[in-house]
Amino acid sequence: MLRLRLGVDDLARTTFAAPTPYCELAVSAQVLQQPTSQFRRLWRAGPARIPAPARQLLGLVPAYGSVPTFLAPESCTCLDEALDVVQSTPASRIQAELAEIPWSSGPSSWVRALARGSVDALAELGWVMRIYYDHVMAPVWPTVQQVVMAEMRGRAWQLATEGAEATLNTLHPRIRWRDGVLEVGGTTEADIDLAGRGLRLMPSVWTRPAVAMGWKQPTLVYPVRPSSWAQQSPVDALHDRLAAVLGKTRARVLRALVREHTTSQLARELGISPASASTHAAALRGAGLVTTRREGQAVRHALTELGQAVVSANPRNLPRPVSTGTTQDVAAWFPRHGGDEGT
Repeated sequence: MLRLRLGVDDLARTTFAAPTPYCELAVSAQVLQQPTSQFRRLWRAGPARIPAPARQLLGLVPAYGSVPTFLAPESCTCLDEALDVVQSTPASRIQAELAEIPWSSGPSSWVRALARGSVDALAELGWVMRIYYDHVMAPVWPTVQQVVMAEMRGRAWQLATEGAEATLNTLHPRIRWRDGVLEVGGTTEADIDLAGRGLRLMPSVWTRPAVAMGWKQPTLVYPVRPSSWAQQSPVDALHDRLAAVLGKTRARVLRALVREHTTSQLARELGISPASASTHAAALRGAGLVTTRREGQAVRHALTELGQAVVSANPRNLPRPVSTGTTQDVAAWFPRHGGDEGT
């Protein structure tokens, strides 16, 4: 069990924060292998196909248990930055984290090469993670963002009406607050004094709580409540009202801007040119749905309150991933597992 000791200053500096798709990427690779996870259900509501190369990530991340934390960079604003952080991980850390995984038949030759810090293996890891992001994370991420925002709105209301103690004690059955200590059930034994640093609470698609020990800001990751998932409308590929009004690409731009993006980040995430991303953002800005500001040489876009209301009020259509010619129905290769040992 982890015990987090929070003083008055820590409580005063405790905040909620939304995850990025890059720190959730490895976690999603785990829960995608769990038959009962909400993330897997969401993803399977779309085309539910995945390029064969991306399956290597699921071979690296076990269906249950610990996820290698080097695959989950703390604070990155784009995929390229996240991959650079991952690929810059010291070989000693990669080796130590991979050694903790209980391999059923031993690690593959690629995993052993990763543990040695092989340049070629790390380059392949970046390629694998990029394909996984493009075909698994990117299509569903706008909906995940809506789920997370629903969770954070609910927690903000609970904090205001019931207080911090009730909020902390209802994050997850394995999380309990008592006598100035936040206990997080698990296999790791540690006693951590936050010493005024505060605590970041981060709702996640993961199915069990954990503390991100390697991150600079102490962070407690906890599963999003089923009630927050339930607030999202069922996916219906034939009835995307937003795309019917704005067009598919512009609807995707609007949904992506639930989280602020630069023009180049928006273009990379949606697979369009920077010029096209800029044009769509300008059109949405003209409609009062998007706000744009310049920061140095970058132009940053985000939703206005009206834009947020429009996105929240409309169910989304999961876009079909671009075919690579090597796709396979995920149900054909997912292993069958028993109950989720992490919940």
